[in-house]
Amino acid sequence: MRYCLFTLSLFVLSNVGAQTSITDVLASVEVNNPRLKAGAQIVLSQKAEVASQNTLADPGFEFSHLWGTENAKDRKYDIAISQSFDFPSLYVQRNRIGNLKQTLFDSQQEALRQQVLLQAKELCLRIVCLNRTIQLADERQKAADELAQLYRKRLSSGDANILDVNKIEIEQLNAATANTRLRNELTACVAQLRALNGGEPLPLSEASLAHYPDKELPASFDDWKTQALAGDPELQSLRQENMIADKSVALNRAGWLPKFELGYRHAYELGERFNGLSVGVSIPLFANRKQVKIAKAQAVAGALSLSDSEQQVWASLQTAYNDAVALKGNLEKFELLVRQNNFELLQKALAAGKISMVEYLVNATQLYEAFENRLSLEYEYQLCLARMYKFEL
Repeated sequence: MRYCLFTLSLFVLSNVGAQTSITDVLASVEVNNPRLKAGAQIVLSQKAEVASQNTLADPGFEFSHLWGTENAKDRKYDIAISQSFDFPSLYVQRNRIGNLKQTLFDSQQEALRQQVLLQAKELCLRIVCLNRTIQLADERQKAADELAQLYRKRLSSGDANILDVNKIEIEQLNAATANTRLRNELTACVAQLRALNGGEPLPLSEASLAHYPDKELPASFDDWKTQALAGDPELQSLRQENMIADKSVALNRAGWLPKFELGYRHAYELGERFNGLSVGVSIPLFANRKQVKIAKAQAVAGALSLSDSEQQVWASLQTAYNDAVALKGNLEKFELLVRQNNFELLQKALAAGKISMVEYLVNATQLYEAFENRLSLEYEYQLCLARMYKFEL
């Protein structure tokens, strides 16, 4: 039992990185996730739709056949083929906006990818926390079982009373209940992670996720903030939308330019044939009304929305960094607890009769709760780091 408790005090020191394990899980999720697959197909359809919006209109074909009422031989045939098109500069501007929209679609897909992978990574971190907490719970269960076995022998020899045995058995029951809850939660997290993986088997078992990635708090907030802002796909999408809105103002201004139509006509009338060209011009006196005003308002709204989003993201980054610093400081306070061998001291005091069974159980429970709090803080710290470095996913 002494060896068991001594191991319990030392296991929290082991934190060799298992970054490759979580990386493998994320790589599998990126390939198999249904949302990412659907998003990729949507991006393809959106890009094709944008490309189709900057093509020539369909050519027109007309055929007419007229005949006279007095003489059936008096017939007239008329064939016309025409092609309409916008002012050439409009195609250039639409092409530029189309390229920006395609970049926008890529940014939106990147934002979805980052969201899915962050969700998967958070589940991986929770699984790591549960595995480490289950390890602690197993040690607690083992210590309770050994203590119960020892006191049952003492009860049979008259060195202990039934009240002490009952208290230890209650400790056994509490430890077993907590262990069961942890394992149930672990099963649920693995099921959620497998769902993110498209129902496909995970590349690693949940038990292999027992250590956190080797990631440290940024040394400089300003450098990290710059990287985070530059790597935020949602902000990139807003910037692209703002650029598209600006380009749309110029495009709507060009909408006042006339449209043209060129064609070929062939006519047959009273034995004679006629061939020629037709030219048409359409002046947008009504179709483009207030379109420039609408585009300007949308551009202003987009710029304001972008500015507001940048301020909110900056504030959230500052909050996340401050939270991580606070969590790291609280974790360092537990280092003394890890170095102290309080479980062995409690065991010696109980064996020497210096403390009662009640005092032992009370102090041991406090130590277990302290280790659980440390594991919880460690998980929250790693979760905070994962969200801070989501731009690296």
